Amino acid sequence: MAAYKDEERGTWYVSFYYEDWTGAKKRKVKRGFRTKKEALNFEAEYKRTAKADMDMTMGEFVEVYFRDKSQSLKDRSIKNKRDTMKAQLLPYFKDRPMNSITPAEIIQWQNTIIEKGYSDDYLKTIQNQMTALFNHAKNIYNLADNPCDKVKRMGKTSKKKMKFWTIKEYRQFMTGIEPGSKYYVLFELLFWTGAREGEALSITPADIDFERNLLHINKTYYRMHGEDVITSPKTEESNRTISIPEFLKKEIQDYISRLYELPEDERIFPMVHEAVQHKLKQVVQKTGVKKIRVHDIRHPYVKPTTKKFITFFEVFRAAS
Repeated sequence: MAAYKDEERGTWYVSFYYEDWTGAKKRKVKRGFRTKKEALNFEAEYKRTAKADMDMTMGEFVEVYFRDKSQSLKDRSIKNKRDTMKAQLLPYFKDRPMNSITPAEIIQWQNTIIEKGYSDDYLKTIQNQMTALFNHAKNIYNLADNPCDKVKRMGKTSKKKMKFWTIKEYRQFMTGIEPGSKYYVLFELLFWTGAREGEALSITPADIDFERNLLHINKTYYRMHGEDVITSPKTEESNRTISIPEFLKKEIQDYISRLYELPEDERIFPMVHEAVQHKLKQVVQKTGVKKIRVHDIRHPYVKPTTKKFITFFEVFRAAS
């Protein structure tokens, strides 16, 4: 290995050949290191992760995993996965070679995690990240065995009863919100169309066909690192067009008309998830209806055969 001084910039750089996981030889140049040691450390680590030898540590392989997943996972998913791995996997296995971790050690790790008193849902999330990491190593980089395959998974699997409001409960809830306000129209849209919260918060005037009473769902909104992010919906099937009832169309039209010269590509509900959740909690306490999540507002009916959501409006239209 060798590092070179960039006399013009006063920094160090490396230029080297490496072998990737397919066996192909490639060249890499990286500049801007403050010291020769930093440059050499980069070269050594890059060669290990590029080859993805299963002698590498879990801490190193995590970087390989996210490099490979960078095009298939959304930024928010990557952040959530990284946070879970950093908090629950790496403190125990960061410096352990991937091919040295045994099923017995996975069981010991599980026992330690379970003792922390996390919910079953979170235990399953943690377990899923560990299993996904080893599956990737096994399927793509020829790790001999996934140690998670030989142990029982964390988190009890239980069928939870789906929570939702009846029409009576929903109308009681809505008595606690000023008619025509942004929250009033937002909750109307969530309840009557089945849109997800992020989908509803991403809607712009251009997404609504007022002549044909149609709402086009083609993106979702979330906030990450203090920035607003608009991206494609949760799944490909989430791109859809929804029929909206006449009364809801008029409520949305009236609401948008009060937003002075709102551009066609601007969000009609310029708020964050936390604000919606806070409003829901506030009005639930005020009106006395049962507590549900914002996400549950869209769950009054599920088609038994397809498990796909259908709206109250569709149910009423089919019955008429």
